[in-house]
Amino acid sequence: MTDDPGLNRGRNKMHMKVMAEQFVPAGDRLTHTPTGSRFWLGDRDVVCCEPGRLILQTGDDYKLDELKDEAWRIMAVKRKGA
Repeated sequence: MTDDPGLNRGRNKMHMKVMAEQFVPAGDRLTHTPTGSRFWLGDRDVVCCEPGRLILQTGDDYKLDELKDEAWRIMAVKRKGA
């Protein structure tokens, strides 16, 4: 067996659960470490983002809406505590 990513083409994608522990704060932004997606609050507390890589070479995938929802929850808790 080889680690050639081209051999994973036919492999089923595995939807991954989004967890708060996967996010790293950096100033007023959050980065989702598995995908590199970055989030921040825009006007009216809308979460803005740079999506990063939602489908990883490992076959694991993340849904952008789920990432946004978790980022918003983290930011809302942080804002309440400020």
